[in-house]
Amino acid sequence: MKKIFLSVTILFMLSLVSFAQSRIYTPELFAPADLAIEQTPDVLLDWLAVTGEGTEILYDVQLSDNIEFNNAILFTGVNVTSLRMSELLFGNIYYWRVRAKDDLGTSDWSAAWSFTVISTVLIETPTNLAIVNPDVTIKWKNLTGISGYDIQVDTAYSWAVINGIATGKINDVFQIDENHVWFVGDNGLILQKLNNEWNSITGVATGNLFDVFFIDNENGWIVGDGGNIYYYNGIEFTEQESGLSTALNGVFFTDVNNGFAVGNGGKIIHYDGENWAPMTVSLTVDLLSIHGNGTNNIWAVGKAGNYARFDGTVWTSGIFTARDMNDVWVTPSGKVWVAAKAGRILSYSNSTWSEQMVGSPPRDLQGVCFLNDLNGYIVGNNGTLLYFNGVIWQTLASGTTENLNGIYLRNAETGYIAGNAGTIIKYQGEGFNSPYLHSYSTPGDILEFKLANLLFGQAHYFRIRAKHATDISDWSPASSFKVIDKPTLSSPANNATNISLDTLVKWQAISGVAKYSIQLSEDAEFSNPRLFESTINEYRFDELVFSKDYFWRVNARHAVDISDWSDARKFSTANSVTLTSPSNGATNVSRLPRYEWQHIKGTEKYLVQHGKDNTFAVTTSDIVTEAFYQTLYLLDKETTYYWRVKAIQGLDSTNWSQVRNFITEGETSVGESNREDSFTVYPNPGTGIFLVSINGLQSNDFKIEVYNLTGSKVFEQVYQVMNNQKNVNSIDLKLLRKGMYLLRLNEGSNIYTKRIVIE
Repeated sequence: MKKIFLSVTILFMLSLVSFAQSRIYTPELFAPADLAIEQTPDVLLDWLAVTGEGTEILYDVQLSDNIEFNNAILFTGVNVTSLRMSELLFGNIYYWRVRAKDDLGTSDWSAAWSFTVISTVLIETPTNLAIVNPDVTIKWKNLTGISGYDIQVDTAYSWAVINGIATGKINDVFQIDENHVWFVGDNGLILQKLNNEWNSITGVATGNLFDVFFIDNENGWIVGDGGNIYYYNGIEFTEQESGLSTALNGVFFTDVNNGFAVGNGGKIIHYDGENWAPMTVSLTVDLLSIHGNGTNNIWAVGKAGNYARFDGTVWTSGIFTARDMNDVWVTPSGKVWVAAKAGRILSYSNSTWSEQMVGSPPRDLQGVCFLNDLNGYIVGNNGTLLYFNGVIWQTLASGTTENLNGIYLRNAETGYIAGNAGTIIKYQGEGFNSPYLHSYSTPGDILEFKLANLLFGQAHYFRIRAKHATDISDWSPASSFKVIDKPTLSSPANNATNISLDTLVKWQAISGVAKYSIQLSEDAEFSNPRLFESTINEYRFDELVFSKDYFWRVNARHAVDISDWSDARKFSTANSVTLTSPSNGATNVSRLPRYEWQHIKGTEKYLVQHGKDNTFAVTTSDIVTEAFYQTLYLLDKETTYYWRVKAIQGLDSTNWSQVRNFITEGETSVGESNREDSFTVYPNPGTGIFLVSINGLQSNDFKIEVYNLTGSKVFEQVYQVMNNQKNVNSIDLKLLRKGMYLLRLNEGSNIYTKRIVIE
């Protein structure tokens, strides 16, 4: 019997081994990771291969919108270890699992993983609040598995900046209902919006006010510097005694008989319906904000990551981070959200703190408000506005670059933001509903779109959504940009002087415009301007006159709009000529000097006066068209000469330039009497063909120039002397008019001159 039992046992065990070896393993999921978010509608489901005893391994994949898989889509017979989905619904959570099978058996289902399909499009450029040209190109991140994109552009948006109400720093806002809103700020600022009227409440406080909270229209509190508390009874404000002299930074009430205020030095005080009294808390750092969702769940936060929680009986405290916690909000479910420094968003749920950073660069976050666990907002410095959709934080357009300090939404339809420089921003619903609204569509493989003919100086808002055959995504959070309001002038610089009569003015180019208009005026009011047009970003004025102030400005236009005029600039045209050579007081100057000065563009000619008389009572005057004059006759040696120039254009002329003087050299190497044997011109006079005989010069290279009596160069040629021998060179001047000319031989720094006559 024992042997028979042993044999049966062995056979049973062998059969178990054989069965175990033939059973196929359960697959392990690989990607996307469990709980992954922002997946594309054509996400690739990927898992690890398994082994088995069968001849071919295939896989079944289930995809469902619930963890029970009771309405799952089944993909069977997959012969690879991945499967690409298509046309999944935007923003949906999906669950998936895989099993393997071969001809010998089927494995268990794998563990179920979930992922969330991306809900909308991520905008890349232009960045929020950018200043752009009227033909800006918008770009967004690629999404696969879609057929196209829709784009909307409008000047109306959910958040609208309200201008002209206040100018000072506003620290907080509280909305009772659509018709009753309160704002508080520095220097005793109290602002009430009552129905459609804005009222500034004066005479209540002079110090800075930091927080405001109302139970209803007849019960409200404001706290601020010096421990001040002000109570509003529906008619007027009265001051309540806090027992503190240090600043109170936050206030919160659960009902008219149960309120809390927090302040510097870790102070917390409680209101019981009649009086304020201190509470015990083991903190000494400044507390900045307080909020709760009931009498037994009150949170206070403050400097250096310190927080405290009140359970209805005692306060307990702790530290989560080293960063200042600037504002706190507790949702109805009890989740705690904190806006902190350096772009940090902190949250507390299920006894655990978590932290994330938003923004690049990160901005200090100052205020937080939640409607429920799926809808929350945070505001901060430099116009930061963030929205939480229940999954991720998204950046919204605020329409300003001012620091935003407080936010309060009464419900999903109405709310306000408050900030520096009197900034008030109202939530006005969906937006994108003005007559200006423009809508566009692009194919799914296009990731940018160029807008055109946008309104100058106007803030524009745009949003994008994706679509495929079975679904359309949410609209992206709106991003904003402002179209440049006017051209920026470049040159000449404002108040530039000594400007030419045909000066070229330039401004920074603006793409997407058809033409520029340019105004030129003799007065700053442009009372009687001259008008010009240009298709490029420059224009050359002509017919200007000397010694006059001019003002100019530019605007741009396209098919839909005209920009504002640019800031005006002023320039003054030249009122005198600037002399360059010979320098004033120069000595040992050639007896055939060349007078030179800076050319004034647009000038027709110059009048040159030169002689021995510094009063120019007895002098020589010559008219030239170039910015130089070549003396034709030898001046006296070792003699002081004076010269000056004025520019002439039509009947207009500049003032005389400054007067310069110089002293000629003694014995000169320049002239007809010097080096006569080295330089001969014949026949002279001649009919236009002259022979120039050169011998004994020091350099092998020389140049011959011919000038007319006005000093203009009419001929130039470079020659070489061969082997220091006598050279004869022919010059052809037959095209020149009859008359006297000056022929100059230039050898290095030496100049030799002769007069020639063409008959």
